Amino acid sequence: MAIISGDALANIYEKYGARLLEQNVRSFLQFTGKINGGIRKTIKDDPEMFLAYNNGIAATANSVVIEKAKVGNGYCIKSVSDLQIVNGGQTTASIYHTWKKDKFPVNNIHVQVKLSVVKDKERFSDIVSKISEYANTQNKVSVSDLSSNRPFHINLEKLSRNIWAPPVEGKSVQTRWFYERARGQYKNFRIKEGFTPAKQKAFDLKNPKLQVFTKEDLAKYINSYEEIYAGKKLVIGPHFVVRGSQKNYVQFMNHNLPKNISNIYFEDLIAKAILFKAAEKEYGVKPNAIGDMRYVTVPYTISLFTAWSEGKLDLYKIWKNQSVSKSLRTVIYDLMVQVEKFIKENAPGSLYGEWAKKEDCWLAVRNNAWYINEKAVKQDYISNKNKEKRKEFGDEDILQEEIKANIQFIKSIPSGCWHKIEEWGKATGFLTVQQRDVAFSVPGRIRSGSRFSDSERNNALRILDIVFEKSPELILDLADETINSKIKLRTNFLN
Repeated sequence: MAIISGDALANIYEKYGARLLEQNVRSFLQFTGKINGGIRKTIKDDPEMFLAYNNGIAATANSVVIEKAKVGNGYCIKSVSDLQIVNGGQTTASIYHTWKKDKFPVNNIHVQVKLSVVKDKERFSDIVSKISEYANTQNKVSVSDLSSNRPFHINLEKLSRNIWAPPVEGKSVQTRWFYERARGQYKNFRIKEGFTPAKQKAFDLKNPKLQVFTKEDLAKYINSYEEIYAGKKLVIGPHFVVRGSQKNYVQFMNHNLPKNISNIYFEDLIAKAILFKAAEKEYGVKPNAIGDMRYVTVPYTISLFTAWSEGKLDLYKIWKNQSVSKSLRTVIYDLMVQVEKFIKENAPGSLYGEWAKKEDCWLAVRNNAWYINEKAVKQDYISNKNKEKRKEFGDEDILQEEIKANIQFIKSIPSGCWHKIEEWGKATGFLTVQQRDVAFSVPGRIRSGSRFSDSERNNALRILDIVFEKSPELILDLADETINSKIKLRTNFLN
């Protein structure tokens, strides 16, 4: 247990930024929540009461060196290896932003720290999740928040940032489907990339809000698509989706999590998302909706169609077109009308929604005889004659694409910017001598076409991280004049 001053915590956060919170279950949620606003108010109005009002932070480390304090009889922490704030990211960021943006002093506030040295590396992620779950009593943490750092979610996030959706006719800009692994990520990415209205607009064009999806969303899209059995027990079906986002997410994590994921998994996931959203749109909204059970009828109908068609739907075609065909939309609409009517007529009593949560309801729906115009949707089935070969790339391919994108980003910064960065780093002291040497050598590397070593590439990216964090206008003002149409902020440093 320890006490840290507000200015010391703010300085650490300023120096290490998001890296300090890599194991935190969420990104900074801005000052929009009541808790973060309360932290800010306490800093301004009652700084001496901060320790009493705030629960403090929970952190982990690989090792800690403790020494006798120079004043008094206590002890102080001399050094910490791999410090990670796993609970209290909101407190840390709120203190920093109040100091940085509002210019309020934070040297007179104190924060309690529970610091755990984790020596069991194999159980590190599990231990961190438990610490987050049991320590958090401020902003509500959901089950999905606590699993943010599992390899599946990290890998899905990488795919989301590196895979561009096929171009859509009539639109000049390709887009991405943005996976929000941690709450608040999309908003933070947008703020960091959009320093000006023009850049925010560019970000919005590439990352449309309608194409942002969360962990709960992906569980809904996937669990709605098809049923899964574990032996004779039905463990995935639309009745789980109806039970609510958190319960359905737990079911997904326990029974529908793939061992490995690839670009094909991601593309099929997005196709399922497009299908789900299309069904919701066809269902409509009051007063022009099919009924009042969209949250039941949509997942039930999609599962039913998959079971009826024996999984023949061509998901790759939906991914390539980024849309659902008109004929498939019509069939889904007609089926939803039938499904909603069936559930309402066969539910015991008037609690349709409660019956829809039960396996009995799904089995009754699945085993009923339905009218579906198969001829209308045959064009949407996978064709064995014209089946396209899909190229699958794995982790190494993703890594190479990421490296390629990072090098392109480094090269997109004009030589004049790199020289300015070197001078700025020396004047401010924000860059080490080694980093200033790298900034000096980058333009020469680019001119000669020499290959960047891993060390040079990582150092150049770290330098740009520091510049964008400390003085983004240094690059943006110069870049606007010469590369406004070319520069793309890499996704890694925004994390």
